[in-house]
Amino acid sequence: MEQYIIVYSRYIITLFMVLYSVLAFIRIFSRGKQGRKKAPFSGLDNVQSILIFLIQFAAFLTICVEKGDVDYLFFYALAQIALFSSMMIFSMAYPEINRLLVNNMCLLLGTGFIMLTRLDIAKAGKQLLIASASLAVSMAVPFIIRRFRFWKELTWVYAGVGITALGVVLILGQVTHGSKLSFTLGGITFQPSEFVKILFLFCMAAILWEDASLKNVVISGVTAAAHVLILVLSKDLGSALIFFAAYVFLVFFATGKIRYLLAGGAGGCAASYLAYLLFAHVKVRVQAWKDPWSVIDSQGYQITQSLFAMSRGSWFGLGIGQGTPKDIPYVETDFIFAAITEELGIVFAICIILICISCFFMILKIAASSDDSFFRLVASGFGIMYIFQIFLTIGGGTKFIPLTGVTLPLISYGGSSVMTTLILFSIIQGIWIRERDAREKRRMNYPYVQEERRRQKDLGVRGPYEDEEPEEDECEEEGWDGNEYEEEYEDDFEESYDNGPEEEIIWDDEMEAERSREEFLRRGSKNIRYPKGK
Repeated sequence: MEQYIIVYSRYIITLFMVLYSVLAFIRIFSRGKQGRKKAPFSGLDNVQSILIFLIQFAAFLTICVEKGDVDYLFFYALAQIALFSSMMIFSMAYPEINRLLVNNMCLLLGTGFIMLTRLDIAKAGKQLLIASASLAVSMAVPFIIRRFRFWKELTWVYAGVGITALGVVLILGQVTHGSKLSFTLGGITFQPSEFVKILFLFCMAAILWEDASLKNVVISGVTAAAHVLILVLSKDLGSALIFFAAYVFLVFFATGKIRYLLAGGAGGCAASYLAYLLFAHVKVRVQAWKDPWSVIDSQGYQITQSLFAMSRGSWFGLGIGQGTPKDIPYVETDFIFAAITEELGIVFAICIILICISCFFMILKIAASSDDSFFRLVASGFGIMYIFQIFLTIGGGTKFIPLTGVTLPLISYGGSSVMTTLILFSIIQGIWIRERDAREKRRMNYPYVQEERRRQKDLGVRGPYEDEEPEEDECEEEGWDGNEYEEEYEDDFEESYDNGPEEEIIWDDEMEAERSREEFLRRGSKNIRYPKGK
């Protein structure tokens, strides 16, 4: 029986993962019906949550059977409490939250828990502790982003704190694999470059959001160069690449001029070649990338073991606990994607990539929908940082590009990376909620709605515009299905009212406008079909 569980669980896990990935892209590219109370796509979101639970259950059942240790069952219980309580609390605290990002975030975290538990339960325990604390902190972030309005005024605070933190690491940091990445404070090790990502994005957005003139582009370039130069001097070249790519794309998004993108690409290629000439460890990584088989016993050992592991995995993997991922040095950080491919299969690994891409698409979708150019740049910058880090990690582990030593967000072992990514996801949620608030405010400021609300208030009537749905009897009388008002409002009015409540609406015919007004006042706010304006 135990052998059956180990063998067939890989097919079940892969099936659930494929279904989840399909639902993620349906969720992105379909437009659902928006209700006043009920969140759109709630059915798909709930199905995804169930699939996450099933994937976790099947994976940890296999681990418990394979290991035969009750400690793994205890860890499973704690991990599920952390994941699903986070889903519930986020949804209850913020009804408008983007559930797809929450689900994806928890799925990726859960995948990391599965692989780290299989590799080293002690490291998995540390990861769970840090992730739980990070989730607790990140729950307050959307509220802070939603309520406070001073974010655009702290430009040089962001720059000063970020450059100082990186400078401290350059001077006092611990050397890890030839690079100064972290320092220890009170027995806890931090990697400041991860947290500075947040400050860097806010700094660049604060400089460029209002005026993307050549002067501000130069100022932002000097500030970004200071960050990148310190990272290069610390030999943290992976983080330097991520900061540089984020800056180049932010300038492109702010100005809309492709010449900045082309100039950034050319500058990046020149900087990479210069790094190859100056740093010995870069030459080693390039040699291991070009021909790892010629140095398989030394510089090429990591990448060749990674390639061997992925080839053993085939489509559905060897099964959890049946591979040899520990043969790969630093598998928990730099090569966890190879471990996933070996034991869970190529199909599961492709689904991981697709889920990361769905996160990227949703982040860009949120950025594009934001009316605030500052937060639009922040969201876009995080999207670029996130997908570029995915590319560097997976590309390095598959020999597509030279190794850079960066982690796979939310999956690899590393507390600083996990905490920073969770906070950035919560910032995106705060931007999403701010935009929803702004749309609702514009909708509620529609002139006829304002007049009707005043009239109902004078009569002591509390209408559906005041956060209450009509009574069930009233819905039946008017034939309202609960979503019809929202659909008609979006179809007939949204295009004419995108510029805000102060826009004057011009009707095709004055008599038609007067009849519409009289009908609205006579029937109230139930099931009104608004005439389309010019």
